[in-house]
Amino acid sequence: MPHKPTPFARAPFAGSGVLALLVLFAGCSVSPLAKHTAAFSSVTNLVVDNSENAYRDAVRLHDQEQMVAAVAKYDTDPTWDPHKIQIKHLIDDQGLAVRSQVLDGLKLYAQSLSDLTNSISSDRLDAAAASVGNNLVALSSNIGNVSSGGFTISQTQANLASTVLNALGQFLIGKKVKSQVPAIIKNMDPTVETICQLLNDDITILRRQSHNDYEQLLVQQDSFIRHAQGLSPVERRAEINKLPQILADQQTTDDMLADLQGTLGKLALTHHALAAAAQNNNPESLKDRLGELEAAAQRLSKFYYSLPAS
Repeated sequence: MPHKPTPFARAPFAGSGVLALLVLFAGCSVSPLAKHTAAFSSVTNLVVDNSENAYRDAVRLHDQEQMVAAVAKYDTDPTWDPHKIQIKHLIDDQGLAVRSQVLDGLKLYAQSLSDLTNSISSDRLDAAAASVGNNLVALSSNIGNVSSGGFTISQTQANLASTVLNALGQFLIGKKVKSQVPAIIKNMDPTVETICQLLNDDITILRRQSHNDYEQLLVQQDSFIRHAQGLSPVERRAEINKLPQILADQQTTDDMLADLQGTLGKLALTHHALAAAAQNNNPESLKDRLGELEAAAQRLSKFYYSLPAS
């Protein structure tokens, strides 16, 4: 696996976001809304990057344990064909790409709000927003199709998801006006909340699937140990030592996905506070929410940078 980048190096649209963050220190000439959207964009950027990392590492840990199962099967099944190895992924590459598209849409939405209110113009951001927006509009018509990398959700959830992803995509594609930002945030609040809930519902299913897969691996490894013939004491001990590692990876994966759920829930609450602050209603609540959201995102980062590279 490639060497992991240092924190904050993953943001593909960081340039405009950094400019927006600088206005926080530009003095009293900056409006409260401009400061609020800059802070929200900065924290959302951190949330999205670390959320995408969490998805990737949950998949990587799961894949590693699937390889353990493949080895056990080789030793117990004389008909096993190594040319037909099939790893049961927690999320396949296309599924990861779909989830990244949704998260990147939230990141670009937040950055667009910040750039608008801080009068920052970026052709690169506009192009990126339009590209992600078009992807989301296309995804909105196929969101529940698991075979194409969609989310594992009910038809009712898929219909709702289609509506909100289309709304987010249309926002990113369309032209925005600075004076419309308070209304945009208010109108987009239910959309952001529903998207975060969509991701949370999907993660609940992933956690259940992950738990079942790890439990199956434990059973397979235990069966191998109990029935394997000719293992030396050293080899037998090595195989037994794999059991607690499977349990540890199972717990780490579930903890990471649970923290991801909590972070996405806090993102929805923070946007709700931003919508209130945009209407000059309780800006102190937004400050508290931003602090909680940043702390949650940092916890996700600790997972990513504490795990071994392979």
